[in-house]
Amino acid sequence: MKKIALLTLILFMMNPVFAEEKNIQERVPVFTEQDLEKYRGLDTDKPAERPLQTDDTAHENSFSSFADSEKQKTKRYEIPYKAYEGTARRVIINVKLNGSVTAPMALDTGSPGMIISDRLANRLGLFEKDDGRLMTFAAGIGGTVPATLTIIDTVQVDKAEDHFIPTIITQSISGAFEGLIGMDFMANYSVKIDTRKHVVILEELPKKPDMPAGHDEIWWRGNFRIFAMMRSEWKKYRESLDTQKGDAKKIQELKKFADRQYKEADKLFNKLNGYAIRNSVPMHWREF
Repeated sequence: MKKIALLTLILFMMNPVFAEEKNIQERVPVFTEQDLEKYRGLDTDKPAERPLQTDDTAHENSFSSFADSEKQKTKRYEIPYKAYEGTARRVIINVKLNGSVTAPMALDTGSPGMIISDRLANRLGLFEKDDGRLMTFAAGIGGTVPATLTIIDTVQVDKAEDHFIPTIITQSISGAFEGLIGMDFMANYSVKIDTRKHVVILEELPKKPDMPAGHDEIWWRGNFRIFAMMRSEWKKYRESLDTQKGDAKKIQELKKFADRQYKEADKLFNKLNGYAIRNSVPMHWREF
């Protein structure tokens, strides 16, 4: 339990805004005496006359048809989940990462981003790829643990899919699941958990033009700030080594390590910037 509490408080992530559900009540028609008079004495053999359609009623009907059409387009997924890890209550679902590896992961609304175990990272071949892996720390109440920051290209739960998920790789959390899937993925869905049927219900929220790639301004600004800060900090650290005196061999090794980390941070930043360009993210959202 302490490990989970520790890992859900990741310093480099920012909490996205989670859409709240709204209950919509159906309108029940009310008939008056005047309404009923219209139906008395009507010749039922004659076809009913269609009321004259005014511009207002035409507009209402058009809007209603559009609303019904949009409602039908709403995607809904029911995902079965495993309810327990031993005696601990959990919501453990199967998640496919990078279109290749499926693993059980715990759904965690308290985790802003995504965390995966080093065991799962090995299965995905993340340590073999040269597309950005930055050493960092996962921090929480119990202290800090070494971790690696990377980016998962695609995350899929049933047919619900998201792209470009900043992810922390750390030591295994549990034998029952391989990580935590958090708010980065769930931000574009209304989430319901049926604890009796043991299913998670995801309903896709309407797409908004002010959310490029499904992310709001807070998400984009936060990630640009964090990625740029990490790159800057490693550059400063590398420069500080030039002024240090002592064991020349050790200092040289630290310089090489700092150079590698700066390179990894630069890869991640450029990957984020490229993703922003492809999705037409406003320039002022990319300030850092």
